[in-house]
Amino acid sequence: MKYPILITIILSATASPAFADVKAATDTGFNVIHVATVNATPDEIWKRLLAPKDYWNKAHSWSGSSAGFYIDAQANGCFCELFQEADANGKLRTVGSVEHMRVIFAQPGKVLRMQGALGPLQSEAVLGTLTVAMEPVRGAAGTKVSFSYVVGGYMRYKVSEIAPAVDKVLGEQFRSMLLPFALAEADASKADGFKLDVEKMVDPEPSEPQTISENDPVNLDETDAASVEATSAEPR
Repeated sequence: MKYPILITIILSATASPAFADVKAATDTGFNVIHVATVNATPDEIWKRLLAPKDYWNKAHSWSGSSAGFYIDAQANGCFCELFQEADANGKLRTVGSVEHMRVIFAQPGKVLRMQGALGPLQSEAVLGTLTVAMEPVRGAAGTKVSFSYVVGGYMRYKVSEIAPAVDKVLGEQFRSMLLPFALAEADASKADGFKLDVEKMVDPEPSEPQTISENDPVNLDETDAASVEATSAEPR
């Protein structure tokens, strides 16, 4: 299913509060955040993050396939999607492409920040900034991971409708990216050596490590909206 068809579907799905993790919203923009702590190293998460073809849902593509997705993790690199078709010999050839986002900050194992208006927002006069941050948990093997997507500008959608829809879709990709890793037990200690883009986050508190499944809720962590602050992701 391609984005032009998907717009109506995701807007009609926003009535369910289970998908809502919108931390801030105004008439001209919004911020959605997803957070989880998993039993993996930042390098393992980074490697997974840079292979969107392995976790991005093809329903949220322009071509109907995620096989042509890639991220070039360097400044001015592209998070792009190739339109591919098989020729008479069955060999794939590229017949078009689309940019989802542009990389503006890349520090392996720590931060990937990209700018772009995802999905149906691409046709609007808005700027979206997605920060993916990874923070090792002190005294444990886990890593805290966050997706923070900030959107602002003029759009023909109502923020009250499009923000939960974007949150749902982005949360789905976040969950899918982390599927290979087990959720880590909560650790209240502060992480070493790096300041997350999203601070004062509450860790999940399972009684024992759990495996993320396809049927898990989109929001792996529930955070208090009043306690989440967007800050610049700079190494200490």
